[in-house]
Amino acid sequence: MGFSETLKNTNTMSNYLYDIKEVHISTIKWGDTVMCNDGHMRTVGKTDISYGGFMGSSLFGDSHKLGRIPVKKIIFKTLG
Repeated sequence: MGFSETLKNTNTMSNYLYDIKEVHISTIKWGDTVMCNDGHMRTVGKTDISYGGFMGSSLFGDSHKLGRIPVKKIIFKTLG
């Protein structure tokens, strides 16, 4: 799928600069930080993501409509 487009260039939250990119759920791996539907940033752990199965990949128990809705991945920038 053709996601991976930058939504916002420079966001500041708690003195961090970051980009938000919309990516397919299959590209998310543990250790990534995502913006959930409730607006909170969460780091993905090993138990938070599952692959395969009847509903395909799921993140925090949500399949994101079988991968049709992109996941908002947070990419932190380094200062300097």
